[in-house]
Amino acid sequence: MKWIFLLLCSVTLFAKDPHPVTKVNAWFKEEKERTEGRFFKFASLATVDAEGNPHARMVEVTHFSKKKGALFFTHAQTEKVQHLSLNPHASLNFYLPHTHRQLCVDGVVHSVPQEEAEKAWEQMPRFMKLTFLSSRKGEPLESPEALEIRKKQLQTEYPKDIPCPSTFRGYHLKPERIIFFQVNRRSFPTKEVAHLDKEDWVCTQVEP
Repeated sequence: MKWIFLLLCSVTLFAKDPHPVTKVNAWFKEEKERTEGRFFKFASLATVDAEGNPHARMVEVTHFSKKKGALFFTHAQTEKVQHLSLNPHASLNFYLPHTHRQLCVDGVVHSVPQEEAEKAWEQMPRFMKLTFLSSRKGEPLESPEALEIRKKQLQTEYPKDIPCPSTFRGYHLKPERIIFFQVNRRSFPTKEVAHLDKEDWVCTQVEP
């Protein structure tokens, strides 16, 4: 009987569209509707170093598609890039406070083509580009004023267009498992797990 129950859950939970990314984007949309001002898809990205030590930091996911997964950009000299070059397996955790939800996305990370990174760079506001170029990631800070001095120098060097630097990197995290966690007022939370089995997604509801 247990397997019949799980099969029914798999059919009913994702009846309209079996791909879990459809539900991911639906949750983002519902969270956005309840958010004042601009909505950003921030997530905690967890990676591991060569010794297997974990580390997590916040990143902005700019796009989430069925074909490629979660898209984010970063600096080539960051710790996350070092980790992913050794082990491409990573995890994203989204907290959606207004809808009382959490999304856990586990999968494998792939670098995006340079032309895709350049396209994203062109869409960035000028102040973000200057901030990106001003930082020497990971190096000791000479003084609190050092960053502002470099930023002013870059403003003079690039009065108009700012070319995309080679240190601007993009990554897709292609999901292999997605966990949907919903907190329900005065009741048990709801937990649904979708995992990729070869080329098909298997989605079931489990005990929270």
